[in-house]
Amino acid sequence: MAINLHQLKIFHTVARSSSFSRAAAEMLISQPSVSIQVGELERQFGTDLFQQVGKSMRLTEAGRVLDDYAVRILALIEETRVAMDELKGLRRGRLLLGATPTPGTYLLPALLGRFKEHYPTLEISLRITDTRRIQEMLLQRQLDLGVVGGKISFPDLESSVFAVDDLVLVVAPGHRFVALPAVRVADLAGEPFVLRERGSGNREAVDEALHRAGVHVTPALELEGAEMVKQAVAANLGISILSRCAVELEVAAGRLRIVPLDGLRITRTMWLLYRRDHRLPRTAQTFLDMITPIGAETAAPADPPRVSPDPLPAPPSPLPRP
Repeated sequence: MAINLHQLKIFHTVARSSSFSRAAAEMLISQPSVSIQVGELERQFGTDLFQQVGKSMRLTEAGRVLDDYAVRILALIEETRVAMDELKGLRRGRLLLGATPTPGTYLLPALLGRFKEHYPTLEISLRITDTRRIQEMLLQRQLDLGVVGGKISFPDLESSVFAVDDLVLVVAPGHRFVALPAVRVADLAGEPFVLRERGSGNREAVDEALHRAGVHVTPALELEGAEMVKQAVAANLGISILSRCAVELEVAAGRLRIVPLDGLRITRTMWLLYRRDHRLPRTAQTFLDMITPIGAETAAPADPPRVSPDPLPAPPSPLPRP
């Protein structure tokens, strides 16, 4: 049996999208062509790979087994292509990064901009999503590196410290806390809070810290993303605890104020992740060589993981911290 890689990619696209029509649109081919190629795979294996449930196509047990192998086979093909590019001097190639919202929005863009200055021909992709999805994409070989602020769930991932994130109490300029040199933790209990959505790394760190301090707060608002939270706090709809790096511009512009918390410092570690059994492309390894850990004054940084012995030529100077 000769498995056609094009058929395998079509099959995996259908499996991922649960739709023949969406797979056809994504791959820029006709829907009948998708149906024919999937049907040919089913004929070769002698079993159904999909079953229709409502308007969606769901994998059969045989389909789930094949899709597991398809993910690995297609990832190895891509890894082979990258390796061949590296042998040609890597004048082209890709850096595939994933990050949770805080590092992806406020820390990585400046680093990637400087990296692009040194290697303008390389393609850079940055996917911003939640911690669990970043880990899943790394395991599925859809990303080279991930930077997350939440808890690491999968033992097949290697981690090192990327940054130590300092979380601070932020209020509107007209809030009564602004007149105080510091706010007692107990005084937070009576305040309306604007908090990030449940499941975010920021929310996990805030909830855990307040719980340890014996303070229970009921959010007046729960909003998705730091930008929405900042707007609500600036409108004096409540107070919040956010990453210092996320509020620097608003504090400088006078739209928000940081008020010290008496006897409570809230920090969280941002982790750099990669597959333990995965050979990093030279693009990813060179990016690691160029960055220095952020927040070194608050934690002893881990050395960047080195898993490729032959990096690109060094740039003229290392990246400064953003």
